[in-house]
Amino acid sequence: MFATSRTWWKRSVAWTVIAASAASGCNRCQYRQAADAEVACLVEEKSDDPRWAKEPDFTVDMDPRSRFHEPYQQECPPMPPDDPSSHQLMHCIYGKTGWKHWHDNGDRPELENPNWRESLASYTRPGKDGTIRVGLDDAVRIGLINSSAYQQQTETLYLSALDVSTERFRFDVQFFGGFGGTYQHLGDQRTGGESNSFTTTLGPNLDFPANFQMRRRSASAAQFLVGFANSFVWQFTGDDSDSTTSLLNFSLIQPLLRNGGRVFGLEQLTLAERVLLANLRAFQQYRQGFYCNVAIGNAGVPNLQRRGGFSGDSGLSGFTGQGTTGFSGVGDANFGRGGVDQGGGGGSAGAVIGLAGGGAGNVGGFIGQLQRLQQIRNNEDSLNLQLRTLALLEANLDAGLIDIAQVDQFRQSIETQRATLLQNRNGLQSQLDSFKVQLGLPPSVDIELDDSLIRKFQLIDRQVTDIQNEVSDFIRRFGELPTEPPVETIQEGFATWEEVRSRSAALFDLTRQDLEQLDRAAKTRHDSMSPDERNTFLQDRQRLAESLNEVRERFDKTGVTFSGLKAGLTPETRRKTGDQFVSLLVELQDLLGELSLVQARTRMEQVSVSSIDLDAPLALEIARSNRLDWMNNRAALVDTWRLIEFNANKLESNLSIFFDGDVSTLGNNPLAIRGPTGRLRAGFQFDPPLTRLVERNNFRAQLISYQQSRRQLVIFEDSINTQLRGHVRNLNQHRLNLEIQRRAVAIAIRRVDQTREALNKPVPPSEPSAPASQFGPTAAQNLLSAVSALSDAQNNFMSVWLAYESTRMQLMRDLGVMQIDDHGLWIDEPFDVIKLRVCPDQYPVPPDIPSGWLQLVPPEPAPPEPKSVPVKK
Repeated sequence: MFATSRTWWKRSVAWTVIAASAASGCNRCQYRQAADAEVACLVEEKSDDPRWAKEPDFTVDMDPRSRFHEPYQQECPPMPPDDPSSHQLMHCIYGKTGWKHWHDNGDRPELENPNWRESLASYTRPGKDGTIRVGLDDAVRIGLINSSAYQQQTETLYLSALDVSTERFRFDVQFFGGFGGTYQHLGDQRTGGESNSFTTTLGPNLDFPANFQMRRRSASAAQFLVGFANSFVWQFTGDDSDSTTSLLNFSLIQPLLRNGGRVFGLEQLTLAERVLLANLRAFQQYRQGFYCNVAIGNAGVPNLQRRGGFSGDSGLSGFTGQGTTGFSGVGDANFGRGGVDQGGGGGSAGAVIGLAGGGAGNVGGFIGQLQRLQQIRNNEDSLNLQLRTLALLEANLDAGLIDIAQVDQFRQSIETQRATLLQNRNGLQSQLDSFKVQLGLPPSVDIELDDSLIRKFQLIDRQVTDIQNEVSDFIRRFGELPTEPPVETIQEGFATWEEVRSRSAALFDLTRQDLEQLDRAAKTRHDSMSPDERNTFLQDRQRLAESLNEVRERFDKTGVTFSGLKAGLTPETRRKTGDQFVSLLVELQDLLGELSLVQARTRMEQVSVSSIDLDAPLALEIARSNRLDWMNNRAALVDTWRLIEFNANKLESNLSIFFDGDVSTLGNNPLAIRGPTGRLRAGFQFDPPLTRLVERNNFRAQLISYQQSRRQLVIFEDSINTQLRGHVRNLNQHRLNLEIQRRAVAIAIRRVDQTREALNKPVPPSEPSAPASQFGPTAAQNLLSAVSALSDAQNNFMSVWLAYESTRMQLMRDLGVMQIDDHGLWIDEPFDVIKLRVCPDQYPVPPDIPSGWLQLVPPEPAPPEPKSVPVKK
């Protein structure tokens, strides 16, 4: 008997070990990898259209080079830095000892990826003095790797796919089961006397008749269950007996009215699948907005919206089918699909259809930083021009040709300009810090802006400005010498002159190259000009060439004059030679000033914009066919409409049919299942709709919700139309305004030239016994006004061009035709090519355009033909 008991005990221990091994299941890493693999398959499944297709092998993990990359094991991360006082409550709370394994995975010293700074060089360009050189493409690349906002959208897409996985799982065959063992001892005073027994049960819990189960849910909301239960009992007292019992059962329940049918059974899965598709579209549109936000500070697109996870779970558990509506603007986190959960944690399939807003506005983002940088440079040039002119005014003051009030006015303007420049520089640094945080970098990272995008607005080359400043300083230093400077000092000045004049000669070649560049850019401008404007442009081009030649001839004469001065320098002529040399330096300064104005006018004429032949009706049709949020909003309206039937189902009676049965074993054989032991049962359950007040209210609320959503979609279409019409008008306005500002810059250049020339002209001699003649009382004021007008005109000219390009970028985004490549960069196509791609029927392909440029996307499938619905009178 004891041997038999030992045998059964060994068997029971073996069963327990097997059950414990099975209970361990997969480890955390395997579960995470399985979820990632399934999400990648779901995303690839929905990426069946190139307009919103996601790249293969979709992953939610951040780039290992990112500042926010998780370098530790995600399943068992180390403890992050904690507040010391709060941390004590994890180890001792209310006099009780806490869990002792909190630090088993270690403690991380910082939240950032410790290697991100070393990895920064792998995707950025080095600048000066250890800085990072950042252009527009670099900024986008940095943002894609480090931006937390971009990562959050990726994670929302991932979670939407998890919701689909959960909802699909509800319709899969699900298995449940477990194994348990119980040892029981009864004392000798209990009924039946002392006994010892060990019982094992096969099932998901230890309460018989729980069993090993297989469950399946059908699309019609039917529930099918098949179960198997088994129990072994070993009695260790008395005759050491044992017994076994097995039970095989099944059950089928099918609701026929309320909570039944495909309208109810498939709603959560349908919504989850449609939301995943919508989020794939929204993600592609978000990529367009992300580029626009980095470039111009205007995203103008909705964020992704997840409809599951009401209680922190995946799937749509807790879904009640109550849809609500609301308004939200472009770029708002609530824009697009969805609704506001209301009551009982219920989900929503209502449509939140946003109003499309935004306009050209002020340029922000990376281009906005370049704009501020160039404005600072223009202010610096204006300040340098005033400083160079101040020396001339002070010389005229010493000669009695101008009064002290005008000179002081000029000095005050210089100090004001310095203060403004200091403030602007500080503001630029603050803006750059905010921009770096937007890209996911800390503000302590030093960056250097790549200004190649706005280099065309550096109307006066830095080489010209540097030599002008050098000549101005040379004149000031030479003017401080004694009346009769030593011959050696004059000879040193001659050497400096020859070196400066040699470098100045190269500036004429640089300006001539600008004229050649203007000739190459002339065709683009000719296409947008009227005949009169074209003739004026050609005349201006000819005058620029003549002015350059005239300045060059005068420059060459300075070489002849200098040779005479150099040859005639003696100790006896040093005073006269010094005075003539100063006059020669002033003449060189004037020539460089005239050359800079010719160069500024030449470079200004090179600036142009690409024309866009688009009217408002065509823009609306293109947007209707290509805007991904428009597709999502139409689908969201249908989601709200579909919930009318879902809530109407709740108003019906409860009528369900069921069919179940079971069969058990005979004797002590766990597999001796016999038919005579079986049981079958069939029936129905009916519950009339006696109490449906809550369901009635929900149904009526859904009817209102649908009407609200329908109106919002109409308003959404109107807002898109308004937005596109505004873009078209703004483009035309900016294009015309660019020519206005171009003429304003030309006028400002002439004003500066004329006022400086007036100050350099000798004053007419005064009458005998009359006070010395002076410049007019407004000479300094005229120059200040001209210099200020030139700086303002340059800034306005650049601002209008940037506003045009910003509006053009927004137009491409809002039309839904902006293409973003795999690196997150905008493929800036000519608009004629875009029209051929999106409207091939209206615009036949010209023979000179390669077919590979078009890459036609498949048209959106047409909706089914609507049935005629009689209008209720």
